[in-house]
Amino acid sequence: MFTPTILDSIVAATALSLYYHLYTRKATLPLPPGPKGWPLIGNVFDMPKSHSWKLFAQWGDVYGGIMSITLLGKPFVILNDPVIAAEILEKRGNLYADRPTLHMANMSGWERVLANARYGPQFKEYRKLIGRVIGTRESMIKFYPVEEYQANMFLKRVLGNPEGFDGEARKSTGAIVLHLTYGYKIQEQGNDPFIDLADKGIAEFSELIRPGVFLVDVMPILKYIPSWFPGAGFKRQAEMYTKSADEMAEVPLAYVKEQIATGQDTESYASNLLHDKDISDDRLSQIKWSAASFYGAGAETTVSVVIAYFLAAAKYPQVQAKAQAEMDAVVGRNRLPTFEDRDSLPYIEAVCKELFRWLPVVPLAIPHRAMADDVYEGYLIPKDTVVIPNVWKFLHDPKVYTDPFVFNPDRFMGPSPAPHPTELGVFGYGRRICPGIHLADVSVWICVAKAVAGLTITRAIDAAGNEIDPVAETTDGVVPRPIPFTCSVAPRTTQIIQLVLDATANAP
Repeated sequence: MFTPTILDSIVAATALSLYYHLYTRKATLPLPPGPKGWPLIGNVFDMPKSHSWKLFAQWGDVYGGIMSITLLGKPFVILNDPVIAAEILEKRGNLYADRPTLHMANMSGWERVLANARYGPQFKEYRKLIGRVIGTRESMIKFYPVEEYQANMFLKRVLGNPEGFDGEARKSTGAIVLHLTYGYKIQEQGNDPFIDLADKGIAEFSELIRPGVFLVDVMPILKYIPSWFPGAGFKRQAEMYTKSADEMAEVPLAYVKEQIATGQDTESYASNLLHDKDISDDRLSQIKWSAASFYGAGAETTVSVVIAYFLAAAKYPQVQAKAQAEMDAVVGRNRLPTFEDRDSLPYIEAVCKELFRWLPVVPLAIPHRAMADDVYEGYLIPKDTVVIPNVWKFLHDPKVYTDPFVFNPDRFMGPSPAPHPTELGVFGYGRRICPGIHLADVSVWICVAKAVAGLTITRAIDAAGNEIDPVAETTDGVVPRPIPFTCSVAPRTTQIIQLVLDATANAP
């Protein structure tokens, strides 16, 4: 039975660990500046309950582009300057290629996905596998037929259910990535089981990697408490989350293996890799979890950007009008746009860049870990420090982007365009940069281009007959989304429905 003596030992061990971190490190150099904390607990009471990137940005205005806080003795360095972020996370990327240990995520089996993998042989092999299939923009060309078909299906779904545009966008982005990852075509009627599995797993993973949500991430010794002990419900929760992770990875891969066995497989990430000869158990595991990583990252980021387009079109009608004028001039109204039109549609390209900037899909990026002591401008960054780039602040700096809270694609046009969001960390930094950057790029572009061509999006009208101006704000979380909003969605032309029906008649 768990006795007070064992509990006393846990408390004593935790206190000794805090003492070590706070008082035994050689204080030859200071940590970066930051808000003053309390003894032992540090800045625990200063942490915001949500949207932490906004408070971090305010702190940056006070303490500068590199600052620090401590939580129960553990240092966190927050980067509020993109130049400093590039210097530390890219030029010194070999020191910051690791992730912090997220104990609850690891207990739940999520150390097996790329986003949370420690820097080492498995991480490198995942990236090699993903890079082999979608590592360059040119490598995505073979997937263009699938991308275009699924983007046409996106139009079809939204036109069939305009009031549920957000749900149809989510279904469609899931369909795109499932098709690319596993060659799987979703069920059109009702909920699709593969999308449901992935949605459940991704939602749980997003919760697991949020800093401070689980006490075991701050006090790892709690891992050793028996599952039956009061307050140890997190261990039972980890068992349920592990089941979700396993199902998300194993069920779709089993589908691909069955398709290969019956000669029915199509071009996809998993199918390409499973056709290799003499696949070992280790390689099979790498394929399984890199595919799950591929799906999770692609679906979650793309849906946020596509939904943001509906918000932007309703809130800024002049942007939609300008994009549609360009579409009419280049493509006309008698066909739907394709990837061959991309270079001839610079304003729609600018719209996509602004979507990535305006409501960034990962405002704080996923944290890095200092793998050794480092010094920057006279400040110590101790080994095991959690380093967080505040990408949201980079992309809303008025010195870089005039009126940063206004959706304005014109900032990316002309002879002196603003920096592309990819230059300021929207897809991460250094050796942890998202390997699906090209997948996200083409998926967002083709969905937005189809929406511009096929849909007229306007503000909803309330009961009093007044327009409802949607709020440009996001949910909290590692990958936030626009908060729920209403808008009116209608076919843009009389012939668009027939064009969409023709385009979706034959699946690739």
